[in-house]
Amino acid sequence: MSEGKRILRRLVEPGAVLAFAPDMEKAVVMLLKPNNKEAAVVVPDGTYRATLTKVTQFENGYGERIGFEFTLQGKGVDGTKVMRSTSPNLSPSGKLADLLRGLLGRDLKPSETDSGVDVEKLIGTECSVLVLTGR
Repeated sequence: MSEGKRILRRLVEPGAVLAFAPDMEKAVVMLLKPNNKEAAVVVPDGTYRATLTKVTQFENGYGERIGFEFTLQGKGVDGTKVMRSTSPNLSPSGKLADLLRGLLGRDLKPSETDSGVDVEKLIGTECSVLVLTGR
């Protein structure tokens, strides 16, 4: 399956979000899944400025995870938080690598793929997030 088809298939899933940084060639698709019992906040479809505000490690039914929390900016969504979690395993074709490429705005260097990336240093990174809700 081509990269474009794979991305489009992911974007039609409920809660799909496309995040990208200014002047970047790559983006990341995130799925919004509320992790608490509070009512989920529905973010209207659109592109929003956002900042990576928190990175956490946790364990759930999928095993060890890294959570990336983004805070949206703009009218009607200012301060709304959305999260994307991935496996902590960094492989060139994995979800974590996709997310890091989106935040960094570039491909990962071989040394980063081999040794890892200090994701805590990315806190404060500004990006754009495209929110598309499934129908």
